[in-house]
Amino acid sequence: MKQLLIFSLLCAFAFILPGCRSVDNRLPAEDIEIFARYPELISILKNPRIPPNSKEKYDAAKEFIKKVDLHFTRETATINKFFNHRDAQISGLNTETPVFTFNYQYLNKSLQIRFFTYRMFVTRIEIKEK
Repeated sequence: MKQLLIFSLLCAFAFILPGCRSVDNRLPAEDIEIFARYPELISILKNPRIPPNSKEKYDAAKEFIKKVDLHFTRETATINKFFNHRDAQISGLNTETPVFTFNYQYLNKSLQIRFFTYRMFVTRIEIKEK
């Protein structure tokens, strides 16, 4: 009887535990709350006077990706709301699938955020840190 109870509990935990995961407190990129919570970070990222290879912009980008889940970005208009278009390197601009790459560097550290798009929609995002 005791063995059956232990076996039943183990089976129950086997189904419950995979559903448990760490809580991600980041806001999805399309959430309008971002502008109220992180206006300082956005103003730094959008500021054309701050170069992308500065400590200030690198730190802002790093902090921004900790607080905002960019994988929920659905439209290119959202990219324009967060980042300065002058900081972007755009490949395939005259095609239906341009890629917008933002490189933020400071000393030997770098953060690259790439938005793969189809027309006005974001299809995939890559974030690489070195």
